[in-house]
Amino acid sequence: MNAATENPQVENYLAQARAAMRGMPEGDVEDAVRELRSHIADMSEQEGYDIGSALRSLGDPVELAKKYRADNLTMRAECSGSPLVVFQGLRQATRSRSGRFTATALYIFGYINVFTLWSAALEKLFAPSKVGLWYVPGRIFSLTLVNNTIPPDGGRELIGWWLVPGAVLLGWLLHYITNKIAQWWIHRYRASIQSRDPEMGFCIGGS
Repeated sequence: MNAATENPQVENYLAQARAAMRGMPEGDVEDAVRELRSHIADMSEQEGYDIGSALRSLGDPVELAKKYRADNLTMRAECSGSPLVVFQGLRQATRSRSGRFTATALYIFGYINVFTLWSAALEKLFAPSKVGLWYVPGRIFSLTLVNNTIPPDGGRELIGWWLVPGAVLLGWLLHYITNKIAQWWIHRYRASIQSRDPEMGFCIGGS
């Protein structure tokens, strides 16, 4: 039996890493801990290494766990259907603060428009005279989407009840496009990381 399997230093290191991975799926945590244990065992058997030097080479367990969490989150987000998972993964898939701000701002903007369209469809059912796509002759920007407010003076409502299925479908399409663009961004980021780390995990679906 390798000394790394029962060494108190190893168990303490792995316990700290496990605690810092809280929030990851339990199965993924167990996989990560097994991988770390295997790395420690392999390194401790190399010439010039012992348990202490193997642990030091891995670095701080909390920081290492953060990398596992970031990798796990972006891996799940790359093919997830959940906007929340994709949003969280998108925040990890940038190397700079400005990139993180830009990516998340664009994602939020996309979903603001999704919810605007879906709320317009819903409001049309309860206040049809206050919701619609209005045309105002003589104005430069003459098309106005009115959502539960006073229609513009002199305006003419264009699509009537067709707004309901139209807004639902357009909102779904915008939701789909927004997610796909975000996932493309995440995939691009992960591909750049994977070129340096071939052991990086692959996309996990169904999140």
